[in-house]
Amino acid sequence: MSEIQERVEVRLKKGREGPVLDGHPWVFSGAIQDVSGPKDAALARVVAKDGRELGVGLWNPRSQIRVRMLRGVEGELGEAWFGERIAEARRLRGSVVGEGTTGYRVLNAEGDGVPGWVVDRFGDTLVSQITAGGMEAVRGIAYAALAQVFPGHSIFQANDAPARKKEGLPREDEVVAGEPPEMATFTEAGPGGGALTFQAEIGGQKTGFYCDQRDNRRLAGRLAAGRSVLDLFAHGGAFGLHALAGGARRVTHVESSPRVIELGEAQLALNPSLPADRSEWVKANVFEDLRQRQERYGVVVCDPPPLVRQRRDVDKGARAYKDLNRLAFGRVEPGGFLLTFSCSGLVDAKLFRQVLFAAAGEAGVRVRLLSPLSAAPDHPVAITHPQGEYLKGWWCEVV
Repeated sequence: MSEIQERVEVRLKKGREGPVLDGHPWVFSGAIQDVSGPKDAALARVVAKDGRELGVGLWNPRSQIRVRMLRGVEGELGEAWFGERIAEARRLRGSVVGEGTTGYRVLNAEGDGVPGWVVDRFGDTLVSQITAGGMEAVRGIAYAALAQVFPGHSIFQANDAPARKKEGLPREDEVVAGEPPEMATFTEAGPGGGALTFQAEIGGQKTGFYCDQRDNRRLAGRLAAGRSVLDLFAHGGAFGLHALAGGARRVTHVESSPRVIELGEAQLALNPSLPADRSEWVKANVFEDLRQRQERYGVVVCDPPPLVRQRRDVDKGARAYKDLNRLAFGRVEPGGFLLTFSCSGLVDAKLFRQVLFAAAGEAGVRVRLLSPLSAAPDHPVAITHPQGEYLKGWWCEVV
């Protein structure tokens, strides 16, 4: 399959063409007046109520997001179009990733103009996630283009994502090309410029490693010099490794999963130059641990998993974020720092700041917000697609 031409025609309801004209990449089912043509087509030609051409997108009749718009597609959709998007994305990474880092996001879905498709690189291994039915239908030409830009790399498709269930897609992981390892080794530039070694767990959570926090890890490493560090929801301990590389006096990781703790200890062993005797792991529920913990720390990192997954849970989740940050503020020593995050897409930056305001008040501390934090620049967000801005955080000083 070298090109795709067959498409349905999607006619929008009167007055619903505005978001598409403004560049938003999603067309929801509620905006559609009628559909004509082969329902199993991979592409859709989108027109306004009066017949005006609005563009071409990926089509999935089983999703609430019926169409995901593609820029620059007029005739067929082929390898050349995907090759241009991937090459454009690679040029950006060449400018923003920097030397010493071989683990980063290659493609960031709508942010790179390829809706429903993300690809992370870990050394010579590419881990792909396709979360849109229309993208799944054209994956053959997409992967052919990816292999052209990254020759010799193995490709693994991680399918255990909730979005695939909503799109009616299979959930079993797949090997697309080569022989991906179970653990893919890569490097990440540390706070002092030297490279730290990590391993991505291929077939683990997400794509196997959280590349989006790379710059925030480096910030934690710079702040850690001579300080004690508390790493909450530590997962594989990447924040802690950067803290040790930055000269932390001691790092305490709190994590509830024994298997993940083993992974974190293995990551430290990959970096023999780091002082392993300054690192400790505590197996505990973070909320319970914070309620019992008395010590204060120079740097606290709070990077929980999503606490809000559905719109109806926003209020409940906001209360959980407030309680968590109230407890975290209480564990920061005067003059110390809290790096706190939310990766819940339904909790926007305004709400998260309100949460921190309430948390600081209940904790009885005076807080200064030093800088907003977000995903590293290899996770670009299209200005017309605010839904892509899922990770938000703050660098806080407790005075």
